[in-house]
Amino acid sequence: MERITEAGAVFETDHRGLSAMEHHRHGSSFVTLVLGGAYVEVCDMVPALCRNGSIVVHDAAEEHADRFASDTRCLNVELPHGSRAASLRGGSVALDLAPVQNAVGDVVRSFYGDGRELGAAVVRLHDALRRSTEAAPERPSWLRSVIDGFPWDEGVPLREAAAIAGLHETHFSRAFRRHVGMTANAYRTRARIRLASKMLLTTTAPISRIALNAGFSDQSHLTRAFSRSLGLSPARYRRTFAR
Repeated sequence: MERITEAGAVFETDHRGLSAMEHHRHGSSFVTLVLGGAYVEVCDMVPALCRNGSIVVHDAAEEHADRFASDTRCLNVELPHGSRAASLRGGSVALDLAPVQNAVGDVVRSFYGDGRELGAAVVRLHDALRRSTEAAPERPSWLRSVIDGFPWDEGVPLREAAAIAGLHETHFSRAFRRHVGMTANAYRTRARIRLASKMLLTTTAPISRIALNAGFSDQSHLTRAFSRSLGLSPARYRRTFAR
């Protein structure tokens, strides 16, 4: 089903569970609203789990691949050419932002209703996404030093990250979570998964070696982390997304 509005096209896509889409590109930027199900998307060798309630922003001409863990239904909203919202690439947009949440609800209700207010709802969604980037809190200067300077894939204690920031460990832990949206330990795990993803997709190295090189204690540790974060084992992830 597709509806065309003055603000852009809105179209529904349905995907069968355990199906996959190979690496592909789109000609325009668009936002995917995940209405049901879940899937793993890989873009620039970085994996993300997109589940019911996620908003995923796709840049024009970016290349990505998808694997659907279960039957999945999505609503896709085109972004206007040159939209600042298109710069949001990086996975899900926080739905706890009330304007975004309300705008998403308006788009869904109008699309599956009579569609008369769909164009206005799409404009409100564009505006809410743009404002969500402008409303992002300013990050402290020490955060970039920690993100770039701390060896996340190594076994260095996180107190060393606090030392780079010049903060007490407790203060650092709270501030990091507030500004990044996850704990430093969760960020470390994500960084290691991303490094392992790159090696899985670009090399033929044994998974046991990749686990160690990415900072995991062994292959079982890597497998548990992948399964918890993506719902896939490293072996299946490689079979699905490697070229």
